[in-house]
This record gives sequence, structure tokens and C-alpha cells, in this order.
Amino acid sequence: MKIKPLRFVFPRLFHLCDNKEVSVDESGLWVDGNWEWVFNWRRELLKREKGSVEALTGFLSHHIPCAGKTDGWTWKASKEGVYTTKSAYSVMAATKNVVPAAQDVNETLAAVWETPAPFKVRVTAWRCLRNRLATCDNLIKRNVAISTEESACNGCVSGVETVDHLFLLCPKVEQVWDGIQKWLGFSTVRPHNITHHFTSFTHLGRRKRSEKFLKTVWTCTIWLLWKRRNESRFDGKGWEVQMLIQEIKGRLWS
Repeated sequence: MKIKPLRFVFPRLFHLCDNKEVSVDESGLWVDGNWEWVFNWRRELLKREKGSVEALTGFLSHHIPCAGKTDGWTWKASKEGVYTTKSAYSVMAATKNVVPAAQDVNETLAAVWETPAPFKVRVTAWRCLRNRLATCDNLIKRNVAISTEESACNGCVSGVETVDHLFLLCPKVEQVWDGIQKWLGFSTVRPHNITHHFTSFTHLGRRKRSEKFLKTVWTCTIWLLWKRRNESRFDGKGWEVQMLIQEIKGRLWS
């Protein structure tokens, strides 16, 4: 159901319900082929409470159990109704270009300032999440004259340099994230949206302290990737993946 649990929608009725642990099958019976909901209350209901019962039964009239079937979970992302890693990956991949809600973005931006990283590092990460860095696609939007060759990603020379490509999708950057994840001891599907990536990466830690550390790792990685991009583009410095990973480890602030 795409609504809140009914115990939150009808809290008074839930409080008065005699058995709060019953299954759907135990909450009614079949009468001449028709399903009828049956509720047991701890006391006789007041008039206003009976009105809530009418609203509840009216809603439940659109959700009739199937005869001969037991209660169970169904995974809608697969035809068989069974969860698989492949179907979960497909769901995540399908949302890679979904724009996060404004509230979620604001919470993410605020989280950047919780790290102990130097101010310039946090500013770079904050600008990255807001898509305010001077990537080639943003320069083109500002009518800065850039040739097709100059606008390509400096790491893989493939496509126009965007925030998502530069920090997530470039093959060399993917190797960096792979190295960082291996160092941290986890493996996960990486979103293709920078905001989603920050959220998923920083919530891999189960404890608050781990979450703060992961925010610092993410912020440091973004800053050094941007620093290396500028060194490569303007000073001709190469993208040595292993050296970059070691630099990220050495730059972490306690």
C-alpha cells in the first residue's frame, strides 16, 4: 500500500483493537464467496469511533484477500515476485538520473559541513554537490568558448565533462572508488548521481562515528579528484590511480 501503515492512519482504532497481532486471514471471513472484515474491540465504540470504523472498512473494501492463498511478500521488481540481486540492480540503475527532492538535497549539503576536513575541502565538496564547479559542461552553459576536444573528460577523453562523469563515471575514477571501497572493506552498486552517491556511500557505516568517517573519506576523495583533474588539465600531470588512492588515505583528517 502506498500509504502510511493503518495503525498510524487510525491510531484510536488501533489502540482499541483487541488483538493487534492478527494476520489478514484472521481479520475476517468468507461468507457466500464474499470477504467480510471482522474486528474485535476492547469495549463498545463511541459514535465518533464508529465513524472511523466506517472510513476504515471503506478503505479496506478496495483490498480484498485472495481465497486459497496465504499472506506473503511479493517483490514487484521481478516477474516471479521473488527478490534477486539482478532485479534490485535494475531498480537502482533505473533511478540513476532521478533528481533528488529539494529537502534531501538540503540535508545532504548540510552533512558536508559535519566533517573535520579543512574549509577549502568542504567548500569543494559542497560546490560539487550543488553542481557549481567549473566543469566543462558548466563553462559551456556560461557561454565560455570551449572546443569539443577541450570539453572532453581529461581522464578518459570520452564525452563532455560533467560533475557526474568526472567524479563517478570516468573509468579511472571508477578504479579510484573501487580501491577506496576495497580499503574500507565493502562492495556496493554505485549510483550515477553525485547526490545519491554521497548518501549511499556515507550511510554504509552502522554507527554514527562510522558515518562521520565515511563523510570525511567521501569529501577528501572529491577534493583530490578535483585537484588531480586541474593538475592533469593545466599542468599535464597523469592520472596514477594507485598513487591517488594512497594520497586519499594519507590526507584523511581525524
